[in-house]
Amino acid sequence: MTSSPMVHELGRIDVVALEDRPALSRDVPLDLNEVQTAWPAFEGAFDSLQGRRMMGLIFGGDAVYRLATARLDRDVGNALGLDESIIPGGDYLRLRLRGEVPGLYCQIEAAFDVLFTLAHHDHDHERPHIESYRREGEIDCLVPIQTEG
Repeated sequence: MTSSPMVHELGRIDVVALEDRPALSRDVPLDLNEVQTAWPAFEGAFDSLQGRRMMGLIFGGDAVYRLATARLDRDVGNALGLDESIIPGGDYLRLRLRGEVPGLYCQIEAAFDVLFTLAHHDHDHERPHIESYRREGEIDCLVPIQTEG
């Protein structure tokens, strides 16, 4: 897998390296209606979304969608009683989507189709693929790939 950026009609594709990050999370069934219902409740539980990066993690073969946010210093004691988890680091193939919401959400499935096709033999089935909501109108779609070493 090359590390030079590629351009696709949906956006730029890069290989990025992430660090493991402690997270607060909640698992819901991998069902579009369940996921769409769970997001407002998950986000609404926090005192503020300032500084938070919301992510959806999908583990291959599981029927579970994990709503997650990287743990912040102000999350001491986990007063919300959320699950403690890790957002796995390593190398990921990333396609960054940009556009207007809610139409942007309709591009997520196509973005993952492109990434899974590109990652074909290099796909790491042990780690989740990730939707990372960077800001309104910008979503990173990440597919884990085998680390070259």
